[in-house]
Amino acid sequence: IWMLPTGQAYGSWPSSGELDIMENVGFNEGVIRSSVHTGRFNHRSKTHITGSVTRRHAHSRFHVYALEWTPTKVAMFVDNHCTLTYARKDDKVKAPDIWPFDQPFHLVLNVAVGGNWAGQHGIDEDGFPATLEVSYVRVFQRPKQGVASARDVDLGDDATSRRNARV
Repeated sequence: IWMLPTGQAYGSWPSSGELDIMENVGFNEGVIRSSVHTGRFNHRSKTHITGSVTRRHAHSRFHVYALEWTPTKVAMFVDNHCTLTYARKDDKVKAPDIWPFDQPFHLVLNVAVGGNWAGQHGIDEDGFPATLEVSYVRVFQRPKQGVASARDVDLGDDATSRRNARV
């Protein structure tokens, strides 16, 4: 579950940003990762910012994945547990190489196979066919004076790591 810029206002990837709300690879079954990619912080330069949490039943139970996005901060959650916070130090300075999140993005839901990360241990042919089953997708816009959130479930907290970044 991830988000990409709709118009790429600051150029091609990673300059216009990417928000990975939930990533999971087969060889690391219970680990759910969240990541932020920008021109300055991305996996190509080995500087991307990521957080993770472990869920024993990551593949056999539904979980709630959430992103709270404000003009100065993005925070990602798994089952009401914050896995990553990425915030701007100075919201008055325009710096798209570290904060390209002032443009429209769109949501992507997909099952990806292979690649440099997920395919590094090969591809298990017994894993096919594969299914991504989604119970619901909710999008809220925060009111001017209040807070709306898609986080409405608390399934416990068995986090193995958390990463906060302030840039």
